[in-house]
Amino acid sequence: MLQWLRKASSSWLIAVAIGAIVVVFVFWGVGSYRAGRAQQAAEVNGTVIPMAAFIREYNTLVKQYQEQSEGELTPEMIKAMHLKAMALSKLVERTLILQAAPHLGIDVTNAELRQHIESYPAFQKNGRFDSKRYFWILSRSHLSPQDFEASERQQLLIRKVVADVTSLAKISDGELKELFRISTEAVNVNYLTVSPKKYLAQEHPSDAAVARFYKENTAQFRLPNRVRVKYLIFATQDYLNRVKLDPGEVKDYLGAHEDEYSRPKEIRARQILISLPAKPTEAEKRQAVQKVEALARQIKEGASFAQLARAGSQDAATKAKGGDLGVVKRGQHSPEWDKVAFNLKAGSVGVAATPKGIYLIKVEDIPATELVPDAAQQVEQHLKQERARQLAKDAAEQARNELPQSSMAAVAQKLGVTVKETPLFALTDPVPGLGMVARFNEAALHLKPQQVSKVVKLPAGFAVLQGVEFQAAHLPTLAQIKDQVKLALKQNLAGKKAGAEATRLLGMLKSGKPLAQVAAAAGLSVQNSGFFTRPQGFNNQRQAEVLTGAAFQLSKQHPYPQKPLRWEGSYYLLAFKDRREPNAQDFEKVRDQLRNRLLQAKQQMIFASWLDGERRQAKIQVYVEE
Repeated sequence: MLQWLRKASSSWLIAVAIGAIVVVFVFWGVGSYRAGRAQQAAEVNGTVIPMAAFIREYNTLVKQYQEQSEGELTPEMIKAMHLKAMALSKLVERTLILQAAPHLGIDVTNAELRQHIESYPAFQKNGRFDSKRYFWILSRSHLSPQDFEASERQQLLIRKVVADVTSLAKISDGELKELFRISTEAVNVNYLTVSPKKYLAQEHPSDAAVARFYKENTAQFRLPNRVRVKYLIFATQDYLNRVKLDPGEVKDYLGAHEDEYSRPKEIRARQILISLPAKPTEAEKRQAVQKVEALARQIKEGASFAQLARAGSQDAATKAKGGDLGVVKRGQHSPEWDKVAFNLKAGSVGVAATPKGIYLIKVEDIPATELVPDAAQQVEQHLKQERARQLAKDAAEQARNELPQSSMAAVAQKLGVTVKETPLFALTDPVPGLGMVARFNEAALHLKPQQVSKVVKLPAGFAVLQGVEFQAAHLPTLAQIKDQVKLALKQNLAGKKAGAEATRLLGMLKSGKPLAQVAAAAGLSVQNSGFFTRPQGFNNQRQAEVLTGAAFQLSKQHPYPQKPLRWEGSYYLLAFKDRREPNAQDFEKVRDQLRNRLLQAKQQMIFASWLDGERRQAKIQVYVEE
């Protein structure tokens, strides 16, 4: 619960900006790591960062990365990731931000803190702050109100500093239109593909050429560390039928997590209606949506919903009352209206498209909540899944504890699972039957023969591995991989011929010969990409950046690229066909979304630059040894 609260209280911008600056801090080498005062981790402009705070931050980082790596974070990995430096850097950056607050005239009042804490859904009951629930949750989290409120005040102060520093970020219409153009402009190209496969059968390299190629390209043939392991899988699903819940467990869990399984029963709402005719055209629908979106922008900028409703709503029943509907229960309006309105938080606004028209809805308050209809079933399923997963983990732990004294076959028979064995595989190879599971491969590559792994968490359960064979990275002899080297040489030679042919054909195109004629003479077919945008990529392949980028550089005046484009081994000759400019009406639909994206990016840049300046001017002394 406390973890969720801290996540909720932190701005995404703070997390991203500080996270980005931490990397800069580490590599700029501010301060120096050396043994120092036992109770101090660092000093920032005279402000001490206590060792206890550093240890807490470091432990938090280790736990986070352990969860991401599913428990397989070794001491070597922790050291390689420089988590100590990262933890200290975060504390230093946080201290710099807090120190800047008084100079910027920024503070957090008691009223602001109270309003912030009372806004947490976890502390609310029926949409209102509940002090008993507040103290109960803090007690369960082993936090005093004083410590929690001090922490929240600090988080609020950081957010206000970030907001103040980034307040100068502005986005012009020109920037928005350019971003929109880059995102939505589309091109259509014809193209020829010259594949090396055509020339592969023509290549017959001598033994001497193969040996020379092997010697000149040893890195290409070097094998990485590889391992073969036996393993046991303990799948969560296999333990579901062993879970027995007590009758009161579901009820008790629901009582403790009522807010997670509740929905509004009643809402106080306002609405603005832009009506549609009985059989509206697409143009009429689009016009209505644009009107509502324009109203939503005004409200976002601070306009009164009630005043806008009186001025522009086409709902005669509520227009005079500023769109006020009073208390609304489910089913009083259309399903489309309910779906939007009853998923809004108090104070938020949403748009609902219905047969009658387009509604702009604002939820003023949520007087009463109720459990979702299948809350008990959801809780029962959740608890069973959790218990089954724990049983699977317990069985995996038991297997791990018994393996040093017993064979894997004996342990598998005792626990009712099957021993599986992999072929030799490297860190980035998929394992037959499992696919590519990074944490499984990482655990396996750390095992010596007969060594047993820790329990490895998998998407569907848990695994315990035992090393069978380990092959260190090495370069096989030419005799061992002669066929492989010969094929690589043939592909290399065929690729050079394909490149030369593509260059020759491009020269013909640039001399003015028609694409169809050039293609026919070379025995190739002209293909067409169809229209595609930059985000979509050439032939809907986002990774084909070399082709996508080149295509958007083409025009009627310059229909061909400067040279053939190589991608996935083949050579491509692009020929401009058409360009489709962005639609101005579409721009209006996504203007706000684009503005938010661009504003966030600019705010990050401004904040990172400001924080970098603060750090450069600061006197930072580090006492922690790396």
